[in-house]
Amino acid sequence: MNNSKALVRAARGPLLLITLGILMAADQMGGWHFGRTWPVLLIVFGVTKLLERVADRDPMDLTPSAPPGGQA
Repeated sequence: MNNSKALVRAARGPLLLITLGILMAADQMGGWHFGRTWPVLLIVFGVTKLLERVADRDPMDLTPSAPPGGQA
């Protein structure tokens, strides 16, 4: 596992908790209701998974991947 992927994986939990805290604080302050903003958590999770996938790619590997379940 390369350093970029490890960094993204390590940051995912704290980013989700920070986002959750911000959304709950906004709900308590009367700004936005949590029931309408919880999809933001899904978006943050999806973005971190996407960043992890991008960080996992080798920039020098330009060969196409083999099709699933068989030989090329």
